[in-house]
Order: sequence, then structure tokens, then C-alpha cells
Amino acid sequence: MEFKRARLFDGVDPKSGPYFDESRPRIADQAERERLLEFLSHGGVTIERTAGLAPDQIDASKGKVVPVATVTDGAWIWTRAHAYYLEHYGFGPDAEFYEYIKSRGYRTEKPEQAVQDAALEFLRRSRNARS
Repeated sequence: MEFKRARLFDGVDPKSGPYFDESRPRIADQAERERLLEFLSHGGVTIERTAGLAPDQIDASKGKVVPVATVTDGAWIWTRAHAYYLEHYGFGPDAEFYEYIKSRGYRTEKPEQAVQDAALEFLRRSRNARS
């Protein structure tokens, strides 16, 4: 089973780490932001969670405040960090994932356990392929 992975950052600088490209749209419309936040924060089911929090990649002075959990709706895999960067900085999802969210009416369904297991296996395989 294949899944699509939502890209959080636009790139990684070898010295400064992950970053958002200046061309990444920011969601200024409050109603749109709330619809997206609902989807990104509460949509899908958690397939992987790490204890603790990750550092804010934009403002290091905030420390470790970014949630570390990976979720799926059965088609896409994303992280709860997507909601954090939208809520705090206005960064919307990458274009393809954003179009998908809108096409679903900002709603997700809970995938069956077998699909959740397949998503986690897909995630692990893709990580191993990069190693």
C-alpha cells in the first residue's frame, strides 16, 4: 500500500537546519486557518508518537514546544508539527497536501487498523531507504 507524505519544511540547510521557503504561502484568512488547524490537529489517527517535544525551528528561544506525532487518514501521512507552524507562524501545508485537504472538505475519516499498520510500515520503509 502506498501513501503520500506531507512535506513540513521546504528544505534543510546544512548549517542552520530545516526552513520554510519565502514563497511558502502563509494563511492570513482566520476562517481558513481554523479549518486547516482542525484538520491538521485533530484529523487522522496517530500512528507514531515520540516522547517529548521538538525545538521550534523558527524561534529557537521558544525551546522544545513542537509536538512530535505522525498521523494518517489512510491516504496521506503528516505530523502534528504542521498544525504548530500554521498556528504560530501561518505556514500552510505544501500545495499538493493543501489541495487534498480542500478536496476532502477539510474532513478526515479514521482508517481501519490494517491501513494504520500499513501506513506505519510505509513510514519506516521510507526512513530506511534514506539511511
